[in-house]
This record gives sequence, C-alpha cells and structure tokens, in this order.
Amino acid sequence: MKKIIIALLIAMIVPCCVFAARGTFDFTLGVAASSTYSIGGVAETGVKDFSADKLSFGADAELKLAFVAVDGTVMYAPELKNLYGTVSASVALDIFFLRVKAGLGYEYHYNFTENQFDFGNASGSVTEFADFKKACFDVKVGVDVLLGNLTLGAFASLPTATSIDNKAWGDLFASIKENWKSAQLGMVVGISLI
Repeated sequence: MKKIIIALLIAMIVPCCVFAARGTFDFTLGVAASSTYSIGGVAETGVKDFSADKLSFGADAELKLAFVAVDGTVMYAPELKNLYGTVSASVALDIFFLRVKAGLGYEYHYNFTENQFDFGNASGSVTEFADFKKACFDVKVGVDVLLGNLTLGAFASLPTATSIDNKAWGDLFASIKENWKSAQLGMVVGISLI
C-alpha cells in the first residue's frame, strides 16, 4: 500500500514541478479568439452549431507582477471597419500549473470610418477621455494552463452597468449573480517571453 501511495504522490508532484508557475514576473504575448457564445448557451446546447462566423481573432498581451495581472486584447472586424478589445486588471493566482484570474476591465472600440474612439460597454460608453469615469466596467474571469512557456487559456467577459462615477458596487455583484450565464467566452494561446 505504501508503494502505491508513493507512486501516486510522485505522479502528482512531477507534473506540478515540470509545469510550475512562472514566478513573480511574467510577460506573455499570444493570439486570442473571442466569441458570441455565452456560458448559458454552451451549458444548454453545447457548440453543435459551431461556426467561424461567431469568432473574432486578434492579439493578446499580459503582464503579471506577483499576483496582479494587466491584460489587453485587440481584435479587428474588417466588415465593421472597427478595432476593438478589452483592457483589464485582475488578481491572478498561480496554483501549480494553473493561473486563475478575476478582475475588472473596459471595452474599447475604434471606428476607422468615423475616426472615433470610445470606452465602456453598451450600458455606458464615453467618447472623451475626460469622461472616462462614466464608462461601465466589464467583469473578466479566466483560467490559464501553464505548460512551460506555453499558455492555453479560456476566459469569460460580462458587461455591467457599474462605473467609477456611479459607484454601484452592490449592483455589480448583483449583476454578476443575475447575468453570469450571458458572459461571452473566449480563448488565448500565448508564449511567455520573460
């Protein structure tokens, strides 16, 4: 019995050491795909109706220092002549070969035709940086699998009606509880450069 327990411990410890977290400082660049699939939709029907039309592709960059991560994605929609993405700050915890993240961020959009930049989501967006406090947050959560220098991650993003200006922090948590099934899903494949 002791040999079996020792063998199981070794089988669990070796992968954790090989794929251990990357340390205090980490900078990762990669490609991202965001989708129109929601958590609730995937839970109910799966992805039987999978279509590339429901995906947007772009780039992702993440800088992690200790347990704080700043992440930015940029996507291009040629049919809309639009550049868009999110910038978020998260608490990021490395647990063996997993990185679990949760935080707040902002959507941004740049329209080439109108030459206009806006921040925030449909619940509250602004076009002037001076009004930035009125832009509404998105909640972003994610899980990354750290395989050496390679990162495979999945994330969910949920727009809220909370901004720095309206200070509706109680509504933020109520909104997450009520609407989490409508959070949009995405994935990232990245390589750690530092």
